[in-house]
Amino acid sequence: MQALPVRRLYYRVILKLMVLGLVLFVAQAMIRGFFSNPETDNRLALGVDLSALAPGEMQRVDWAGREVLVLRRSPAMDAADAAHEDRLYDPDSRLSVQPRAARNPERTLVPGYFIAYGQGTDLSCPLDLVSPEAADEAGWGGGFTDRCRGSRYDFAGRVYDGQPARRNLEIPAYRVEGARIVLGE
Repeated sequence: MQALPVRRLYYRVILKLMVLGLVLFVAQAMIRGFFSNPETDNRLALGVDLSALAPGEMQRVDWAGREVLVLRRSPAMDAADAAHEDRLYDPDSRLSVQPRAARNPERTLVPGYFIAYGQGTDLSCPLDLVSPEAADEAGWGGGFTDRCRGSRYDFAGRVYDGQPARRNLEIPAYRVEGARIVLGE
C-alpha cells in the first residue's frame, strides 16, 4: 500500500519540474526579445557589392534560403521597359510586394539596379534573364521568364499582361550602404 503515495509524490515532482522548465523557457524567450538589437544581432543580413556588376550583368545570391537576383540595368533594358510599358498587367506596381521606397517605375532603391527574389510569382519557378536583343525576335522587350510556364516579366520585375503569373516579382527588404546593398533589415 505504501507504493501508491510514493508514486504520486514522484509524479507530482516530475510535473512541477516540467512546469518550471516551461516557465523558464518562456521567460528566457521574452527577455531575449526585449533586449535584442536588430542592427547588431541580424545574422541573416548579407552585403552585395554593386560595383562588381557591369551594365546588363546579373548576379544570383542565396539569402535566407531563397535566391535573390541583383541586376545592373543597361540603357537598352531601360529603353525596352519604356517601349513595352503599355503591355504590362500592373505597370504602377500597386499590387506588388515591395518596400515602400521602391514604389517607382524601376522598383528599386538604387537607380540603375534591380533586386528581386529569383522565383516567379505563380509557381515559384526559377527565373532566367532574357536580353532585349534576344526578346525582340519573340516580340517582347525582354526581362525575366520563369522556367515552368514561361511567364514574362520586364527588367523591373513587372509582369506582362496575359501571362499565367498575375503578380509582379517580389522585392526583398534591403538597404543601401555606399556602393553595396545589405539584404535584410
